[in-house]
Amino acid sequence: MTAYLAANIIQPMIEHSVKAEKTRRPTWRDEKAEERRLQLIDTALEVFARKGFDKTSVRELAAAAGVAQGLMYHYFKSKDKLLEAVVERHSFLPQLKSLLATLHNEPAAKVLKAVGRQFYDLLGQKESLMNIFFHETQSHPIVPRIWRGIMNEGISLFQNYLDERVKAGELRTHNTDVTARTLAYTIVLLRAGGVAFHQRTRPEAFIDQMVDNILSGIAA
Repeated sequence: MTAYLAANIIQPMIEHSVKAEKTRRPTWRDEKAEERRLQLIDTALEVFARKGFDKTSVRELAAAAGVAQGLMYHYFKSKDKLLEAVVERHSFLPQLKSLLATLHNEPAAKVLKAVGRQFYDLLGQKESLMNIFFHETQSHPIVPRIWRGIMNEGISLFQNYLDERVKAGELRTHNTDVTARTLAYTIVLLRAGGVAFHQRTRPEAFIDQMVDNILSGIAA
């Protein structure tokens, strides 16, 4: 009898309750809490970029956001978790993924040039986030770990596209991981090079020529 009640009455009631909880509409309180969480994330991005992740205390973050220090810990268990939330919210990956999904059936020369230029522009739009990665990789172990994670995911997006073009017969079989890393890291370095590099070569022209060199090869 006990087993019957558990299987046929109690368990369905629990499942219904869980389902109802998942599908309930957010309340005004939920919306305000999420609004505050996003405010803390955006404030942290600017403070980390300006002062440095390692040199910024939770007390300073709370002051910049205009909240009590305890509220920071209510939303984020640690400064490391806050940085992870910053990267999740401000990463370039969603836009890069959407762009490659839109163009995935187009020829490689067209796609790699277009995506390369867009990736370069995205890095510029994410300047505050990139400043954290460029300047803080030696100061705290979590920064390079997160940077490697985000770059590896971006490289995988490039590699998946290249693998598709190999299967389609447009590109010959080769180490697509190396090609994807060459593209991604070169564009990151191009963005990091700043004005001094751009005075010699326009970024768009550099990216187009790099793609042509990769696709055509440089052997005589």
